[in-house]
Amino acid sequence: MLPLYLVYLIIVTLVVTGVSFSKYGTIVDGTDTARVAKPVLEYVPGIATYNGLQQESLSFENVKPGDAVAYQFQIRNFKNEDLIEIRNEVLLRYKIEVSVEPENVLPLTKNLVGSYPSDGDGWTILGMGENITHSYTLNIVWNELETGSEYANKTQTIRITINAEQID
Repeated sequence: MLPLYLVYLIIVTLVVTGVSFSKYGTIVDGTDTARVAKPVLEYVPGIATYNGLQQESLSFENVKPGDAVAYQFQIRNFKNEDLIEIRNEVLLRYKIEVSVEPENVLPLTKNLVGSYPSDGDGWTILGMGENITHSYTLNIVWNELETGSEYANKTQTIRITINAEQID
């Protein structure tokens, strides 16, 4: 009787263990791809004029009181790489800062001409979905009344800095 009782206990233990350790599983086939949106902001240098005459370079020598430099450039939301056009895929904003370095060496005044949609903080909005070009002209003038000898043989560097960031 004991062997029969032992066999019964083993069978019950196997059934209970098998039920409690059972698993359910499924197999799902599928693939998906994802990519990050591309931000594109391209600075495109243009032409420079010195006292109304087009220049080959952006280096000017023998500048004197009354002289004026105008430099045209563009900001675009697209560019061409290896004959493929890449367009901006996110909403961007940018800010253009023009600095004269070192400061106060020559009596130069600067004026950036170009007005586009702004967020009110000096940042300009650059959209997406279509090709957008913003054109600017930077005018730099030496005041003709500032003729002192202290300006002789002085050098100035004009720096254009473009800061950009994505808008959420």
